[in-house]
Amino acid sequence: MEIHSWDRFRWADKHTHSARRGQIILTNMKYDAIIIGYGPAGATLANLLAIRGWRVAVVEQSLRIYDKPRAITADHECMRVFQECGLAEDIVSGTSPHPGTDFVGMDNKVVKRFYPQPGSKQLGWEPSFMFVQPQLEEKLRAGIERHKHVHVLLSHRFLQFEAENHEVRVQVHDLSNDRDLELTAKYLIACDGASSPVRRQLETVLEDLEFDEWWMVIDAWIRGPLQLPQRCVQYCRPTRPGTYIIGPGDLRRWEIKLLPGEGPDDFHTEESIRRVLSEFVDAASLELCRTAVYRFHAVVAERWRSGRVFLAGDAAHQMPPFLGQGMCAGVRDVVNLAWKLDMVERLGATAGILDTYGIERKPHVRTIVSLAKSFGLIIGELDPEAARSRDVRLRAELESGQAETVRQKFIPGLTAGIIATDASGTPKPGAGSLFVQPRVRKHGSTATALLDDMTGACFLLASEEPGVLEWLDPKTRDQWLRLKGKMTVIGGAHASLPPEVITVSEDDGIFREFMAQHGARAVLVRPDRYVYGVASNADSLRQMVGELHDRIFGPSKLRQP
Repeated sequence: MEIHSWDRFRWADKHTHSARRGQIILTNMKYDAIIIGYGPAGATLANLLAIRGWRVAVVEQSLRIYDKPRAITADHECMRVFQECGLAEDIVSGTSPHPGTDFVGMDNKVVKRFYPQPGSKQLGWEPSFMFVQPQLEEKLRAGIERHKHVHVLLSHRFLQFEAENHEVRVQVHDLSNDRDLELTAKYLIACDGASSPVRRQLETVLEDLEFDEWWMVIDAWIRGPLQLPQRCVQYCRPTRPGTYIIGPGDLRRWEIKLLPGEGPDDFHTEESIRRVLSEFVDAASLELCRTAVYRFHAVVAERWRSGRVFLAGDAAHQMPPFLGQGMCAGVRDVVNLAWKLDMVERLGATAGILDTYGIERKPHVRTIVSLAKSFGLIIGELDPEAARSRDVRLRAELESGQAETVRQKFIPGLTAGIIATDASGTPKPGAGSLFVQPRVRKHGSTATALLDDMTGACFLLASEEPGVLEWLDPKTRDQWLRLKGKMTVIGGAHASLPPEVITVSEDDGIFREFMAQHGARAVLVRPDRYVYGVASNADSLRQMVGELHDRIFGPSKLRQP
């Protein structure tokens, strides 16, 4: 929750649509989905549903893009979702690779490292990257302008909703002319932030993971000669814990913990802000652009779905920023939900798969929130004796090789839901992990592309061996057709394969390594690119396809030949 802010300028906003003009057109239209909130999660969801042909209304109280410091770090899973939206190339142009983070102890020496995954780009993009959120939101909103069946209502405040068996009616207030509107849709998705009015109406309980600290966030431009670290830094010092973040270009950020006895009202002038900033840097060479004091929380909603109403992004969870996963978690929410909603509405899947949204996302995000909290406790320790002990322990773990230093290793896979499990409910090997995305080329072509651009966002059966496709008997093929699944062979040329099989070769060996790692000869991948399961023989593949089909449609939905 933001308490106090100070800014010098606003980002340009090219997407200030006329809410009044759209009002007459929109009042009697029935939508497939209404999204409350037009931040990164809401805008991403609107893009994901739009490319699937959904009629969408987006309700946003603000007239312009929010211009305060929030997310600045994201990862390759996020960019892969933006790729699905057709926006990744535009978005990546305004980013820079994450340089890694050093945790510095009381003696100003490194006690912990937190670096992006080295080597090849497993998902096709930089493992972690830095961005400017208002610019990213501008590009997400520009993506929406491609879709005439998405209507954006800026300067409209959500009032309440009424859910029935087959639809949700939503009342909003048009702030531009002081009138109320009623919108109707099949689904309502709340991407309306930490203070979510939709969540309050649902009376959803928030699980408190017991992190509650005041931090000041300062964004600044470098405007003169200045010696700064080449990596991001977590200053783990009891006298004043803080964080230094290297943004794109000349943008830099400092996150500074407020000490006991300090509060937001102590930092309402530029002089007071520069005074505390000078504990970390020569502030004379910086142009302050935005400052805010936040109360960092660690909470997760108990319930993510109520009938046709869903929570996503900060409406469902809030976390301290120390893992750089706040926006990433919201993007994961909406890509998980988008394909399941589409399966239900377009392909006739059982509505029960919508329950797996919370089943999958809640434990995943709870783990990340808990990790972010643990990092915050490391950084923010104020007791000198405890800090010395911490430094000794962390340095020993780092020097012995026991400490995990790769950021991506902290992000868990799925542990439940629509994945292959054994009789005890434990995920089978490979199930719930993220599928890799190699750069591939069609046979006879020199042009390369990322695999998802070749296959699209669908169920995918992938193998290195063309003979594996013959493992599908007629019943299994029928199940696969019902799932609208595609097949790909990633290897050498195979003239005998039918034209519907996508045959490509990879440049970097990422897929081959993935298959070898899991002892797999075939892999089933979900539309959100999580692995349903891997198979090593015909029986296991046929069983997996049958189980997946029945989870999506139920046995009675199988078409007979």
